[in-house]
Amino acid sequence: MTQKTDRENDLASAATDDAIPKIEASTIPPPAAAPDPYIGKTIDGRYLVEDTLGRGGMGVVYRGKHKMIDKKVAIKVLRGDLATDKEVTERFLQEARAASAIGNPHIIDISDFGVLPDGATYFVMEYLAGKSLSTVMEDQRPIPVPRIINIAKQIAQGLSAAHAAGIIHRDLKPDNVMIITRGTDKDFVKVLDFGIAKVQTGDASRLTRAGAVFGTPHYMSPEQAAGATVTHGTDIYSLGVMLYEMAAGKVPFDAENFMGIMTMHMYKAPVPMRALVPAPQEIPPGLDAVVLKCLSKKAEQRYASMDALVDDLEKLEKGQLPDAVNEMMARSGGFNVPADYFRSSKMPPPMPASPPRGRSRVPLIAGIVAVGAMTAIAVGVLMKSNTGKAAPDPSAASTSTSTLTSTSTATATATTSVAATTATAAAKKAIAIAVVPIDAKITSDGKELKSPVVLQLASNEAETITVARAGYVTQNITVMGTDDNRTITLAPQGGGARTATTATTKPTGNGGGGSAGMGLGPDPFGDGPKKK
Repeated sequence: MTQKTDRENDLASAATDDAIPKIEASTIPPPAAAPDPYIGKTIDGRYLVEDTLGRGGMGVVYRGKHKMIDKKVAIKVLRGDLATDKEVTERFLQEARAASAIGNPHIIDISDFGVLPDGATYFVMEYLAGKSLSTVMEDQRPIPVPRIINIAKQIAQGLSAAHAAGIIHRDLKPDNVMIITRGTDKDFVKVLDFGIAKVQTGDASRLTRAGAVFGTPHYMSPEQAAGATVTHGTDIYSLGVMLYEMAAGKVPFDAENFMGIMTMHMYKAPVPMRALVPAPQEIPPGLDAVVLKCLSKKAEQRYASMDALVDDLEKLEKGQLPDAVNEMMARSGGFNVPADYFRSSKMPPPMPASPPRGRSRVPLIAGIVAVGAMTAIAVGVLMKSNTGKAAPDPSAASTSTSTLTSTSTATATATTSVAATTATAAAKKAIAIAVVPIDAKITSDGKELKSPVVLQLASNEAETITVARAGYVTQNITVMGTDDNRTITLAPQGGGARTATTATTKPTGNGGGGSAGMGLGPDPFGDGPKKK
């Protein structure tokens, strides 16, 4: 058998290549998209489908028009490949039933639903011209605090109505909240997409499988991540995540994968927003406490209801102290406050996004000390450089020495004075005292104090305060400068005359609350000691 030479192989290969026409990739047209089967069609003789608004996991949302009254509507149609799945179809209809049963202006309104000739299920809802909250956050990150509270209150009010109807959303996230204009309100809120809502009444609850995980990872509650039973506390947690994201410009928990995020929800404490570096904006201490309470790991330690959350948000809006502050301080190891935590509880101005900050006096003091030290060093160098030189005029030397000595003495005196001032300021300790009930009256030397009280005491100082409320036993508490933050809980009266007790505060183990920010202890959400 004759073997082909390399030359012959090359010629054969070239001939084969010439026989195959070469086509540039850029000349190949993309495959034409299949025409949408519904656009341009009329559903049930009433709804003209005009265009596509969006596509989701369960279906497609179209912009439509009611032909008889010329009203814009949105039409959601279940995906064709899911139309034969009875459970998915039932869940799709459940979304329509759930939203229409709530009847709240902050919940999307469902007006009609039915079945198309091809077997696909659809429902008709109000058309919303606006932006999703996720788009709003992309346009403005972080969102100013007054706007955050306005939006959060409306979300909570809508979900309060849903919970009253026995419906838990379970997938609350920025994509499912629309911000529209209604009348003069430019930030009117609508909550959408009850597709995986849990209905706590009727047979619909059978759609929730035990151990099933529903929701979006970044906004899942710990119980959702664990596949455990969910309650209305799940929606409160998700709203807490959204509050954090609106204020801080990022979610509290993020990881590279789904499991990493869920693990953080279950086991990791969130970093308080006021402790973030760099600070996203001037965040009121009360808002931080509200968010941390929403993000408690145990559902029973969050707000008891959306209405309770609305109450705290309204207090923030009015510049008052929300109830969450006292509760978070009272939790074991849960809420250490910085020295300036309660100095300003009022709302910050709506803008600017980067509010002006007061200058610290520490750099000024440090600068004075540094100048004094540099002067002393310069004097020393000058005196040393004169050693070993020809003897100068005695009177000049005397004058020079006297001048240098005076300068050195003045510098030393200034340095000592500054150091003494710094030491005196550092010796003062801020001790925060909260009381339960929160409306108890606190007085010191006849002067009424606002709860929670922050006392500035040196280690050798003490101050006595009186805590009183009708129906409770009055307490006289002596606070020492060595004490830590604490919460004073009044005992209800047993029916007899009010009696006064005297107590001295004891360290709580929560730390003294330095200026580094709100620290979270080893048991950040008051879950108590771990079982061995």
